Amino acid sequence: MNKGEVKAHGRHVLVEVTKLPEVIEDVHVGEQARMTKTQTEFYYGEALEVGPNAADDDQCPGLVKGDKVIFQQLGGFMVPTTDGYCKIMDGYNIVAKTTSLEEMNKKTIIPTGDRILIEVIGEGLVSEDADGNEFYDESKGDPRDQDTQKGIVVSCGPQAEVIAEGTIVFFDPYCGNLIVNEADLMLKTVNSFDILFSTKNTSL
Repeated sequence: MNKGEVKAHGRHVLVEVTKLPEVIEDVHVGEQARMTKTQTEFYYGEALEVGPNAADDDQCPGLVKGDKVIFQQLGGFMVPTTDGYCKIMDGYNIVAKTTSLEEMNKKTIIPTGDRILIEVIGEGLVSEDADGNEFYDESKGDPRDQDTQKGIVVSCGPQAEVIAEGTIVFFDPYCGNLIVNEADLMLKTVNSFDILFSTKNTSL
C-alpha cells in the first residue's frame, strides 16, 4: 500500500520520516558524528494523517496535518508503505514540533503537550578541537552521575506548568529528550512533572 491509503484512527498519527539521522552500525543514532551518553535517538518527520483524537489535550494539542514533528526513534510502529518510510504512533509520542527541519535551535523547536524546552547549562559534554570538530569530552564527566541536571527554560508546551522563560530549573538527568547536542547549545524537552525545583541563584 502507499502512504495515501493509510487512515489514522483514534489518537494515532501517521508520520513520514523525512530526515533520517546518521546511521552507525545499522542504527539511526542522531545527527552528531559522535554521540554523548545522554543522547536520545530521535527522528524528524511530517504528520501525514492525524487521527480524530491525536490533537486532544492529553496527546499533542494543536497538531495538524503537515506539521513538522520530532519523536523518539523507538516510538510507534513501522507502517509497510511502498512510497515512504512511515511510522504510526500516539500523538503523545511527538515530543516537539519544529518550523524548520534544517535548523534546530531555540527559535524553531516548539515543545508539545506538557513538555518544556530547556537549554541545558553547566555541563558541556561536547567540546570542539582546534579545527572546529566536535567530540565527546569524557574528562568533563557524565551528568547522569550528578544528582540533578539544570537548565534555562526556553518555552513551555500548551499543557505544561507555566514557568517563565529564563527561569533556572533542576530535573532528573535521565528524563526528557536531548534534541540538540552541540558544543555551544544543548536543548532538551522535559515533562513539566519532571521539574524538581527552580531558583534565581545562578551559582547553584
